[in-house]
Amino acid sequence: MSKGIIYIDYDEALNIYGKMIDASDGGFEGVRDEGGIRATLDFVQNDLYYPTFADKLTYLMYRFCSGHFFNDGNKRIALTLGAYFLHKNNYYWHACICMRTLESIIYHVAASNIDQDLLLRIVNSFLTSKDYDEELKIDIANAMSKGELGIQGEDYE
Repeated sequence: MSKGIIYIDYDEALNIYGKMIDASDGGFEGVRDEGGIRATLDFVQNDLYYPTFADKLTYLMYRFCSGHFFNDGNKRIALTLGAYFLHKNNYYWHACICMRTLESIIYHVAASNIDQDLLLRIVNSFLTSKDYDEELKIDIANAMSKGELGIQGEDYE
């Protein structure tokens, strides 16, 4: 376990989930996969697989988005837990802008257009507060042009 990194435990995750559902005018609340939640919160602490803070943040957000651990709000909880993890670890500015900055990215993670490797590149850029380099911009644009989300251009909640 990395020294200095403060992790989220299961009860915190459920508490944050409940508050998030309440704050976003509800939804079909409930846990679908307690084991998946617990495994993700445990596995994110493994420095062998996730040695850097960016690796850990990426894994946390990716798994909560794509794991469908809850009946509703999986994209929202991925963003919310990401922001909370940033805040707990003194990335206060990043925590403030996380939701708005990464919202469209998470939609494309949920649609399987953005994989975990591309998300890690995006998160690394986000954490350094630098604009995406040209190669990353092209890779994001190509990923976002896949599937229905890229074609329809509708407003998603």
